[in-house]
Amino acid sequence: MEAHDGTEDSRAQTPQFQPRSRSAVSLLRPSTKQQVAGGIRIAEQRRRRRLAGEATKRRRKTKREGPRMPCLNVSTNVNLEGVDTSAVLAEASKSVANIIGKPEAYVMVVLKGSVPMAFGGTQEPAAYGELVSIGGLNPDVNKKLSAGIASILESKLSIPKSRFYLKFHDSKRSDFGWNGSTF
Repeated sequence: MEAHDGTEDSRAQTPQFQPRSRSAVSLLRPSTKQQVAGGIRIAEQRRRRRLAGEATKRRRKTKREGPRMPCLNVSTNVNLEGVDTSAVLAEASKSVANIIGKPEAYVMVVLKGSVPMAFGGTQEPAAYGELVSIGGLNPDVNKKLSAGIASILESKLSIPKSRFYLKFHDSKRSDFGWNGSTF
């Protein structure tokens, strides 16, 4: 027996569990059209959130991007006295920027001459280079860079293409410093 104060109103206010009939349950279920429309709405909401998130990521990336710092460091056993090093540096800088697809304003080229170096057991003109970049490197780009830099060294410093190694580093932003911080 239920406890109540004896009035009819108190029974109406007391919630009681009553199993629903089959027809009541079916009334609560959405129709197929409603399910499809609801699914489309949910999919559209998810798409909008995803696009908004991608836009935010793009904005964040653009803000902190700064220079992408391709840096070409070349050492050679060739004496650079009497060599127009400005022309070598300018051509190498332009070549790296064009091949990688980054602004030349962000490219650094270092050229060191008269470095004791042997290649293949001889001290004939040779060179070793390293190119570090945050992104922009892949097998096709690396081949183009190797060919371009080797051509410059051959034409400007008389270093045969067969006596030049170039090592590529695709660096993480946190592994390279600039402007008193890291990228």
